[in-house]
Amino acid sequence: MLKTSYITPIHKGGDQGDPSNYRPVALTSHLTKTFEKIIRRKIVYHMENNHLFNESQHGFRSGRSCLSQLLTHFDTVLSYLENEKNVDTVYLDFSKAFDKVDHNILIDKLRNYKINEKVIKWIKSFITERIQFVTVNNTLSESAKVISGVPQGSVLGPLLFLIMISDIDENINYSILSSFADDTRVLKEVTELMDSFKLQHDLNQIYEWTKRNNMKLNGCKFEHLSYGRKKMLNLTQHI
Repeated sequence: MLKTSYITPIHKGGDQGDPSNYRPVALTSHLTKTFEKIIRRKIVYHMENNHLFNESQHGFRSGRSCLSQLLTHFDTVLSYLENEKNVDTVYLDFSKAFDKVDHNILIDKLRNYKINEKVIKWIKSFITERIQFVTVNNTLSESAKVISGVPQGSVLGPLLFLIMISDIDENINYSILSSFADDTRVLKEVTELMDSFKLQHDLNQIYEWTKRNNMKLNGCKFEHLSYGRKKMLNLTQHI
């Protein structure tokens, strides 16, 4: 029972008949959540004190929020515009980000960050060999094994996802990447058309990261915004 989740689908918008438009929130054991809170506190202390979190990550972190990410982003945009530069920003979207977390890769990253081996053993037990049911209108589905992902609605789930995505910017050379959980944007100042190739280089590096980490981007939800008065530097046609 401690590794059984009851999934309540929460509609995010769009066609209500499309299962992909629902967020699977897991109702988990209260006893397990007590252990999760203790472990989470210790891991966060370790990660923050050793500066192991991605500094551009604003989601699920103390003192940071969607607002802090927004203010940082627009402060950067305005600073470039004041120096008569254009700015291009590409908004990326992960497909089922929390559900796609590869357990083996996550465990390897926990070890790389020097998390205590006993804690890793507990986390591995927590995220693997889980069973879930879906409940809708008081009707329960058949059980299904969970083969990937971290439980949405759990205490540890968001933290484990931050650790999973913490190295997404390791090969970004020319742009500024910032994230709020899985919502990621890539920003590049533009002074010449060659900057389009530099921005594309960094976008390619993110695609390579998703391949190495068994994650997937949802290109249908990408957005591109250009700021600046120099229309000849608008990169929309070049990316």
